[in-house]
Amino acid sequence: MWYGQKDLVGFHGCETWGLPKSLSFYIPSSLCIIEGSSHGLVLISENDDDCCFVGNPVLQQWIKIPPPPVDSSVFGLVSRVDDDGFVLGFKVVKLAEVIVTNNYVSCTLSVFVYSSETGIWTCKTIHCPYQITNFGSFTLDGTIYFDHLSEPGVLVAYDFYSEISDQFRVIPLPDHPNHGFNSDFKGALTTSQGFVMYIRTLAQSSSNVFKAWRLNNDSTWQLLWKIGLPSLIGDYVPMAMHPFDSDIVHLWSQDHRHVVSWNLRTQKNRILGAENNDEDHKDCYLNQPVCEECMDEICGCKASVRLLQLVLPRWMESVPCPPQVEMMNTASVISYVTSMQETMIRNWLHQ
Repeated sequence: MWYGQKDLVGFHGCETWGLPKSLSFYIPSSLCIIEGSSHGLVLISENDDDCCFVGNPVLQQWIKIPPPPVDSSVFGLVSRVDDDGFVLGFKVVKLAEVIVTNNYVSCTLSVFVYSSETGIWTCKTIHCPYQITNFGSFTLDGTIYFDHLSEPGVLVAYDFYSEISDQFRVIPLPDHPNHGFNSDFKGALTTSQGFVMYIRTLAQSSSNVFKAWRLNNDSTWQLLWKIGLPSLIGDYVPMAMHPFDSDIVHLWSQDHRHVVSWNLRTQKNRILGAENNDEDHKDCYLNQPVCEECMDEICGCKASVRLLQLVLPRWMESVPCPPQVEMMNTASVISYVTSMQETMIRNWLHQ
């Protein structure tokens, strides 16, 4: 789980792939910025934001994405998969311009979309009925979601593989509107088992209630869990659901400063990274100082938690390669980025 460019919690050693390190270990993060992830593919960019790569860090396969025709910033990475989970293609989306419309009520986005199927950029205009106040997003399959909007209590979503409309889809969040003004409410947007999940805790006089909803394909919310947290679980903030098991939620303790993995069905929990129980937690890496710093920032902003989950794909297939594009390995990416940075420094010194 990532917040910005900081790695909070990592898991490894799964039964399928048995990696000795978490997925983030295989990404050259010292040279590149992690911008997004979708079905095991990771989007990274060089510091100047013009140069970016899409790849599978475990297979060490990377595609260099050329810059679009005009200056733009990375918007997101989406992908297309078949019914068995095989990745068929990906799209990189970059934001070129935001135009305020309807007397600052709504906005129009001009974006460039790079497709792995064609290897070219195309321009697209999308209309949003609200102002997007923070362009931090999350994606699932071909859809990009925003929840920091001028209108509280809603999501907006756009499917870049459907494209039957030029309008963002509006999705009201469940249990609204009052919780936006309740300091005891804490929520998070996450994904699990191929669905968007909305999870939240609400402190009450006698207990702390946890709820979890799943977003169905028809844009309705299905309540999966409504359960009182045990007394051991005090003032906790929901971080994310387990990506492959919607029975398991990860929570952050504001009081005790640790991460708890809680199985909602069995009511069993474990403190991640606990030093006195290393055998039970050898598959988990917890960056305690960074975790504390990031969760304090999130809780201080009183905003919904939205952490980037870098998750391995079900099938370890080669990265979809655009026409006439040569695959690069990780060493080549590092060499290329280092050379670009050195050239940029030399040019700056000779100005």
